[in-house]
Amino acid sequence: MSEAHWMEVRVLVPETDQLTLEELEQSILGITPGGFAVESWDAPPSERDAVPIGSTRYLVYVGEEQLEDARVRLAHAIAAWPTAAVEVARLPEGWRDRWKLYFKPIDVSPRIVVAPPWEVPAASDRTVLLVEPGMAFGTAQHETTALCIAGIDALYGERCPRTVLDVGCGTGILGIAAAVFGATDVLGTDIDPNAVLASRENEALNRAVTGAARFVWATTPIDEVTGDWELVVANILTPTLVLLASPIVARVAAGGRLMLSGILAEHEAEILEAFVPLGLVHLGTATKNGWIRVDLSKP
Repeated sequence: MSEAHWMEVRVLVPETDQLTLEELEQSILGITPGGFAVESWDAPPSERDAVPIGSTRYLVYVGEEQLEDARVRLAHAIAAWPTAAVEVARLPEGWRDRWKLYFKPIDVSPRIVVAPPWEVPAASDRTVLLVEPGMAFGTAQHETTALCIAGIDALYGERCPRTVLDVGCGTGILGIAAAVFGATDVLGTDIDPNAVLASRENEALNRAVTGAARFVWATTPIDEVTGDWELVVANILTPTLVLLASPIVARVAAGGRLMLSGILAEHEAEILEAFVPLGLVHLGTATKNGWIRVDLSKP
């Protein structure tokens, strides 16, 4: 089948609890076993309209001759969401690579520039981190990822945490950035197996700048992670951060740092109410276009 005969089915549903969405995702996998894409309302810009706040959009790819069957099965799968919507678009030739138009090199901190492998910038005084996102989140195009890298850069300018835990690692970019500055042991966890695969691939792309750092990428839940870590970074959305506050704090070593992002500015108080009573000290908050990074320490 040529690319011109592929269709993109866009399924927009309101965000609910993760377990309910997992059931929907299993149904979608039955329609497109090769996988699907997910766009949240805070996703970077693309050719599609922005996802409404509070919604999730699934991008399902099927051949034109499978379209009607896919629509029937999707209608059954989203029956629990009366406000859900389905749109269909014919994909143009070369559609698989069109998203690359939106991923350009970006200076994210005084010492780091993030770039895709197909557009490496000219030599500069910044270290270039190469990121192939695959189906994972974290290209530094989004404010939360950029905030975290800037925070890591600043932290390593004053001290050098050797052990780093990245909760919700996405593309692995945060752990890789820490290794550039001197981290020797990095553990990245994510509930999405695609994120683990993307992190491993990006680790391989950046071996020239991460030295002898040891990396482990896994789907291990945070409450099953062992040991404590000098730096813990969690760039995930506020409801999940609040839910996981206790196990996240438990993994921060005495004297260690915790960086939290994926947080809209109006949710700062909610984050502090969840984390400070667990024995942390609020060091400060960085802001970028309505998003924040909250920095804490464990005495």
